[in-house]
Amino acid sequence: DNSYRLPLTQSQEPHTIVTAAVGQFSSQDNCLCCSAKKDINYQYFVYLYLFKRMIQVCRLTQGRVGPCHQAVGMWWCVVWTLLLSICSVCSEETFSTSTNVPQKPDFVDIPATFDSSAFDTKLYYLQNHEVSSPQASSSTCMPQHIHLSQSSDVRKQPQSNDENYEINMTVSFTLDYKRCRNAIPTVYYGQDFTMKTSTIQATEREQFNYSSPRVAGFFESNWIYHVVLPHLRGGRKRTWYKIQVEDGGANTNTNTNTPPPHNPNITTTMIRRGRYLQDEQPHSPSRNVPATTTTTVTTPKKTFLTPPLPGEPTSLALIGDLGQTDNSTKTMNHIFRDALNTTPPLSMMLCAGDMSYADGDPQRWPSWFALMEPLLRHMPLHVGAGNHEIECDNVTKNIFVQYEHYFRMPNRIGPAETSPVTDEYRKTLWDGDCATPSAFQGTYNYGNAFYSFQHGLVHIIVLSPYSDTSVGSIQYQWFEYQLRKVVDRSITPWVLVSFHTPFYTTFVGHNDEIESVVMKESMEPLLVKYGVNLVVSGHDHAYMRTKSLAYGKVDPTGRSPIYLTVGAGGNREQHSRSYKNESHPEPWVAKRDRYEYGYGNLVVANATHARFKWVRDGTTTVGIQDDVWLENPHSLSLTS
Repeated sequence: DNSYRLPLTQSQEPHTIVTAAVGQFSSQDNCLCCSAKKDINYQYFVYLYLFKRMIQVCRLTQGRVGPCHQAVGMWWCVVWTLLLSICSVCSEETFSTSTNVPQKPDFVDIPATFDSSAFDTKLYYLQNHEVSSPQASSSTCMPQHIHLSQSSDVRKQPQSNDENYEINMTVSFTLDYKRCRNAIPTVYYGQDFTMKTSTIQATEREQFNYSSPRVAGFFESNWIYHVVLPHLRGGRKRTWYKIQVEDGGANTNTNTNTPPPHNPNITTTMIRRGRYLQDEQPHSPSRNVPATTTTTVTTPKKTFLTPPLPGEPTSLALIGDLGQTDNSTKTMNHIFRDALNTTPPLSMMLCAGDMSYADGDPQRWPSWFALMEPLLRHMPLHVGAGNHEIECDNVTKNIFVQYEHYFRMPNRIGPAETSPVTDEYRKTLWDGDCATPSAFQGTYNYGNAFYSFQHGLVHIIVLSPYSDTSVGSIQYQWFEYQLRKVVDRSITPWVLVSFHTPFYTTFVGHNDEIESVVMKESMEPLLVKYGVNLVVSGHDHAYMRTKSLAYGKVDPTGRSPIYLTVGAGGNREQHSRSYKNESHPEPWVAKRDRYEYGYGNLVVANATHARFKWVRDGTTTVGIQDDVWLENPHSLSLTS
């Protein structure tokens, strides 16, 4: 695909312009700058990003980059020549064609111990970032867009010793639907402390059809797989996995219009204009079916750490409104760096909505996953529904179609239940097409809308402000039950609730939106009554931390929630425009910053104390650094 949105077919990470990606992007068949001509927004990304990163490339590679002769006529070649002359290296040994790309070693796993004082994390990240080879990425059925999530809570097995805590994890990925109709993926996995290798064959897959209000025609997604790895040992145990795909229907006939024979072992759930169908009509075998061959491809081994056990120190990355810009990659780089440097290591990310900023363009979801995959295939990601995930289908008027298919969140109650948006309601929305309405309420329950899970010392509850949140609604009753019955402070003394739209804001931009007003009126009493410690939101493209707050007033006892706005992940809409009060913050504001992108680093040390830091990207000198210790007044060790 040579379109500007996916100039990634050679290397699935556009920011890995360190070694081979340079040669790959400059080939005539997949010319990054030629493709960039098609869209001014992407030109900005290409030219600015290349220019800013080439100096780093020169430092890391000692100038060993030289694709200029493959980009004759492109003005950025002048920049290349200038930078190469600065580096004083432009030899025949430089990368000349994509077929000569040297193979970088696979992602270097997070070491168990290392001397962080002598460790250049940025250099480590750049040098050990996986660069896909052309042969691997163009293979018939190579898995793409790999990401991880927790599937269940860590549970102690009955009649077992204290070490036997089990958890299920989910590995998600996609396969090309045009080439891989009969492919059968198998996930091989194991844990370092055992010699056992387990396998799970993925025979269930999903696919959806999407009609965008902003892009002409229908979009048909790739096959989407969510494979559960069961019975893993919890407690930050290093776990490895690889995905092997056997394509028994690879067509040896060059006529790609002839479909491969149907594989009866595969169950496909497809959505066609809003209706779920089980397995499209299979192709009937006949003597005219062309000969087939079997091809097998395997991803390199990847590793991750299982979640901490109940009672163990817990580290989380809190982000929002991430997008896919240069600033997004900086945030991702900092999370990767802190995954190495934080004690204990970061064990998951929680994104409070607005991930890809696809905004009704379905091609931007695959490009976002490709950008984030180097991190997401090693660190579990848990997400909430933001307004940029609404993306109404232009034909069916269904909502959250892509968000529901691409992600599989923990402890799902059941499939999502949604209702189409009416034309009358859609016309009242500010964007008029329901791709990214800022103020919105619809019917959306279960699925990835709201869910709850335990992670170490923290019980995390994710809610959807774009569903019915009124008193007595399905989501309200479920939320109240979670706080009243499910949360156990003896196991998870800290309670964190996340949803996209903030109840309190010091910024101009998203004030008094309908979903926030309704949700705050009905659910803030639950947050206060049941002693929720932290409420994490996005939506405002900035950072804010409040004091302990109840009903608009500071709680001097400290028993009411602290609200965090972390919507400065790096998206293309840039920062919040201004503060409500430019001269001084509201009395309940502890810290605020609308100048820097970044993410929140939460380290829960024990049942009584946690440390929160706002980690800036460091692009300005105006933004503030926030580093604070929090006390848990609801810990049983303090209240008993």
